Amino acid sequence: MSKLGAAGTKLTPIPAMESADHAAEQIRDAIITGRLKPGERLVEKQLTEQLNMSRHPVREALRLLSREGFVEMRLNRGAVVTSLDAASILEVYEIRSALGNMALRHLLSGESNLRPADLKQLEKLANNALTFAKRENQDDSVRNDLAFQDAIIRAADLPRTVRYFSGLTAEVQRFNNVLKIVYSDREGDARNYVMALFQAIKERNLARAQEIWAAKFATAVQRYLTLIPS
Repeated sequence: MSKLGAAGTKLTPIPAMESADHAAEQIRDAIITGRLKPGERLVEKQLTEQLNMSRHPVREALRLLSREGFVEMRLNRGAVVTSLDAASILEVYEIRSALGNMALRHLLSGESNLRPADLKQLEKLANNALTFAKRENQDDSVRNDLAFQDAIIRAADLPRTVRYFSGLTAEVQRFNNVLKIVYSDREGDARNYVMALFQAIKERNLARAQEIWAAKFATAVQRYLTLIPS
C-alpha cells in the first residue's frame, strides 16, 4: 500500500500554488480598480519584479485571469488587459439577469423557500439603500446594491448560481471603476429598484419581482453603454 508523499510521488508544493493565487489576486485587483487599463500589456518580467516572485506563478496567474475574462492572451503580444466594450457589458448583464431570474423563481415559486433570516437581511439592505442614497459619496450605495443582489441569489440556496453570479460581480465593479459611472438619481433607484424589489419578494409576488429585476438590469446596461466610446 503506497503512502502519500512517498519517494517518487510528485506533489505540487503549496507555496507555489499560494504564490500563483497571490499574483492573480494582485493583478485582478489592479484591473478591477482601473490601475491596469483596458488593452494594457502585462509584461511577465515587469510583473515578476513588482510581485517579487518567479515567472512560473505569474504565468499561472495570467492563465487563471484569462479564464476569468480579465486577461486576453494575444499572439505576438502576450497577455493584455481585456478591453471594455458594449458586447462584454451586455454579456455580463444578460448572464446576471438570467441567474437572478432563476433564483427568484426558485425562491418564490410554489411553496416559498424564503427563510425569515434571509428576508430580514434583504430588508436591512433595502433600508440601507434609502439611507445611503442621501449621502454625497456614492460608494456605500454601490457596495450595498451589489450586496443586495448577492443576498437574493444566496437566499435561493443554489450553489452553482451563487458561484457564477459572484464571479461576475468583480466585472461589474470594474465597469464602475473604469467607466467612472455617476449615479445621479440614487434615491429613485433605491425606491424603484431596491425597496420595490424587496416588497415584491416579501409579498411572494414572483411576476412583480422578476419584472423589477429585469428593469433594474436593463437600466444598468443603458447607463454603461452611454459611457462606451462609439
